Amino acid sequence: MTIGVRCGSCDRELLLVQLVQPSQGFRCLFCGFAFAPGYATVAPGVAARAMAAHATLVTALTELQSMTGDRLRLDQATLVGPLANALPAVDAKAEDPAPARRRRAHRRPWDTTHYRRQPTTGTAKEPNGRISAGLGSGVRG
Repeated sequence: MTIGVRCGSCDRELLLVQLVQPSQGFRCLFCGFAFAPGYATVAPGVAARAMAAHATLVTALTELQSMTGDRLRLDQATLVGPLANALPAVDAKAEDPAPARRRRAHRRPWDTTHYRRQPTTGTAKEPNGRISAGLGSGVRG
């Protein structure tokens, strides 16, 4: 049984089982974001307990369902409700990662594609495709 998680910084998906090694510091495997900064040594054990409880619950419910068949129907709301209340509400359409970790795109000094030249008044397009500013002959090297 796997429990999926999502990084609050880079918004990538992980599996909780990938975070249970204490030597990894309970960090995102992609961006290094610390999930529980003050509890890096304790959090992997708690995650392992949560995974074990999840597996035990799913196994027990499967066994009970196989014993009772259609004669006993478990109320899904009473099983899922407490779990939903224990977890923070997550907006499925959230576009921004955690507000404290917004990142700017890195610009390379040699990459000038983000600059857009706006022609000024009095400019003319040369036959070679260059724009001249109306100074001199308009021919550039």
